[in-house]
Amino acid sequence: MSTILLQALANGIASGAVYGLIALGLSLQFGVMKIINFAHGSFLMIAMYAAVWACRYLGLHPLALIPLVAAVLFVIGYYTQMLLIEPIYRKEATREPIGVLIFTTGLWIFLDNLFLIVAGPDYQVLPGDWSNEIVILGDYIFSYPQIAGFVIATAVTLLVILFLGKTRVGRMIRATGQDREAASVLGVDSKRVYQVSFAIGLAVLGVAGCLLLPLYPVNPFVGDIFGLRAFVIVVLGGMGSIGGAFWGGIIVGVLESVGAQFVPVSFAEALIFIVFLAVLYVRPAGLFGLERE
Repeated sequence: MSTILLQALANGIASGAVYGLIALGLSLQFGVMKIINFAHGSFLMIAMYAAVWACRYLGLHPLALIPLVAAVLFVIGYYTQMLLIEPIYRKEATREPIGVLIFTTGLWIFLDNLFLIVAGPDYQVLPGDWSNEIVILGDYIFSYPQIAGFVIATAVTLLVILFLGKTRVGRMIRATGQDREAASVLGVDSKRVYQVSFAIGLAVLGVAGCLLLPLYPVNPFVGDIFGLRAFVIVVLGGMGSIGGAFWGGIIVGVLESVGAQFVPVSFAEALIFIVFLAVLYVRPAGLFGLERE
């Protein structure tokens, strides 16, 4: 039994790291722009379709596609913010425009149905044998996509944290997130910072999409469950906390994997939301968030 539990724990940590990476982009966008992007899961779906099509037609390995897909999602994010979201900011002229929430909700529905028309309802899977390759370590079995997902998701999370803490652009992003007006007085172009922040959030999704591709078939609604899970992770870890998003993802992954050893899978999903509500009841700012007045 201990072997089974340790295997489930390791599986949960591996999947949780990728969940945390998905939530990281959402947490960054909220931390800087104070908006909740309800189309987050749909952009993940776009990343997965871009990766599976590139694998199929270019014959590239999914891991080799990570820079390409991340760059494509960065460009999509930059221009989505500049052309679609920024005008809402200008019209409402508020710190937390409710119009952005409504717009991203509509964008979510639009993108899902657009890809339903373009790609069809059928599931698409990664060509080749990469999804089935495994490594055996004693009594434990891991797939190569699991190992790659954990290592790359952890590395990208650390790179984002270092970028925000050590680079000039990263400090501008943090300053704008803390106080947009004060940062503007100091010469920070908040509009450009918002565009870069939103773009980075989607570029991270591009990485996550490539890591998920060997483990999950793609369909127009595949992003919905991961988008919902990302909201739970962001709030659980602490709104706007990049490190909190990662550890929140680990917690959700472990709850999902280990919980399924004791209860039916459907209830293991419910267990995530039970823990989520319990944490919010005790600590509304999340496990790693800062209490604000």
